[in-house]
Amino acid sequence: MTSNLEDSYSILTVRDFGRAWRRRTARIILKKSVVSEVELENITHQIWETSGQDVDEMITVFYLPGMDTNSVAYSFGSCMKDGVARVSYR
Repeated sequence: MTSNLEDSYSILTVRDFGRAWRRRTARIILKKSVVSEVELENITHQIWETSGQDVDEMITVFYLPGMDTNSVAYSFGSCMKDGVARVSYR
């Protein structure tokens, strides 16, 4: 499962910010145009597991293939210390 999941996206940038509440943001370009909410949650959780447990909140910003990554994102994900991934794309 992990290898298939890792093949479904690329990390564009990772940036830390905040002092009192430490956050890390990863900007993600998806490799396919149709992605389920569960897939986005799984990607968010995987990134939190590998590089987000040392911050208070790991945020993922998702872009579909061909989207302008300097513009509006397709979806946002978040995973806090509890390890539960949440996704929003409304």
